[in-house]
Amino acid sequence: MNNLDCYEVEKDNIRKNLNKYTEKAFKLLPKIKNPRILDVGCGTGVPTIKLAEISGGHITALDSDLKSLKMLQKKIKAQDLDKEVHVICDSIFTMDFPDENFDIIWAEGSVAVMGFENSEKEWKRFLKPEGFMVIHDDLGDINKKLELIKKYDYKLIAKFELPHELWWQEYYSPLEKLIKEFRNKYPYDTELIDELNKCQGEIDENFTAAKASSIVFIIQRI
Repeated sequence: MNNLDCYEVEKDNIRKNLNKYTEKAFKLLPKIKNPRILDVGCGTGVPTIKLAEISGGHITALDSDLKSLKMLQKKIKAQDLDKEVHVICDSIFTMDFPDENFDIIWAEGSVAVMGFENSEKEWKRFLKPEGFMVIHDDLGDINKKLELIKKYDYKLIAKFELPHELWWQEYYSPLEKLIKEFRNKYPYDTELIDELNKCQGEIDENFTAAKASSIVFIIQRI
């Protein structure tokens, strides 16, 4: 692996600190035997792998970033999860599946791409009757989001917040240390430095404006 690949692996290891909240959200769902799950905007698949481990079902993992999907495919192969996880390279805007195909749609941050309302509206047809959507989104406009849940005929099953402090302690602080470590080790690797700068920029933006707080909604199609 090159330096950038090594960094991405270590970054994913830090992201695993948040897997406990993926598991928490999943446990708030009723038990479903062999659920069909659509993981929208899966990225490198840290939550995808966790879902495969705990759900006993089949995961369709969708993202438009080929590099991230290649990392996910390596994890699938290494953990012998080929039968449990199917990877699709496609855009959130163009994805298409048969109607009423999934028991659960999992969206950790991906509703921000289309917006909360459009995601609820456009993705609903992919859910089986009384299927579930798990949405991890920013903490803004909670009352409006609760109204939209009702508007599009979903029922709120549960919700919980991940506060700013939690994000800092469990993700951004260790990530910042990792960035500094790789910057000091490989100061002349321009590809790596570009990625480190991008990640540091995300940290600076979120924590200067205290944007990192988030909320998880578990909702059911009525």
